[in-house]
Amino acid sequence: MATNPMQRKARNSILLGIIIGLLLGGLVIAFLFMQLTKVNQELAKTKKTTGTIYILNRSVKSGEKIDSSMLEKVEAPETVKPDNYVKEDGLSEETVAKVDLPQGTILTSGLIQKSTEKVTNDLREQEYNMIELPQQLEIGDYIDVRLRLANGQDYIVISKKEIKNMTADTIWMNLYEEETLIMSNAIVEVYKMPGSKLYATTYVEPGNQSEILPTYTESKEVHDLLRANPNLREEAITAINARNAEALAERRNSDINQALNQNADTASENVQTKVEEEITKEREARQSYIESLGLTE
Repeated sequence: MATNPMQRKARNSILLGIIIGLLLGGLVIAFLFMQLTKVNQELAKTKKTTGTIYILNRSVKSGEKIDSSMLEKVEAPETVKPDNYVKEDGLSEETVAKVDLPQGTILTSGLIQKSTEKVTNDLREQEYNMIELPQQLEIGDYIDVRLRLANGQDYIVISKKEIKNMTADTIWMNLYEEETLIMSNAIVEVYKMPGSKLYATTYVEPGNQSEILPTYTESKEVHDLLRANPNLREEAITAINARNAEALAERRNSDINQALNQNADTASENVQTKVEEEITKEREARQSYIESLGLTE
């Protein structure tokens, strides 16, 4: 059957349209494939230029201990990844912040250091309620405990201690054996000297501020006790043995002993009164704590 020229022309136009459509579709597919390949190459390139870093998941105060629970692992471009960044296994039990660090900070070796507090067999948490505390003192702050005499002379008893816990008038600190004995000596002597006091001063930036040398000198009796104590750390024994007993006595005779001698008649009575006050505070605080737990003692 003969094909009508008009039908043949229409059929050829349709075929041509299909061919052109297929060609255009092929070009589009080829273009999309090229773009997809390019994107994948860019992603692969980006992946090669990123790495894992650790950032803080909360703010950290200067001097505060940093552990793995405070870190969050994230991927970051190599261009922002510091050479001295700290990995999770780069932390130890002694790692603390040098300065205040906001949440999201990339942790680097320049922002951390080792704490001066080493956990030894003689380290104990001690509780004190006779120290005058700063109004804005907070848990985690670092303090020096100082002794001020009535004549204005002022001594450092213990240096750079972290406040582990606190109430309105009581603080908890970790002390080594020799520090505990020296604090006890200072407390008794403060009780013997009306007008004197023990008070705390707070470090401004403990992560960057080292502990300072105590200037308070213990009594001759406590000095001898320290030298004979088998529980002291090796470095404490070395420091104590390095002291000259004669120089120790001479120094105390010039200041603290003088104040003690002036109040010798009432010293025992003053100590008894102050210790009773201290015990009463401890009992009341203990009772409040027990009641807060819903227990009876």
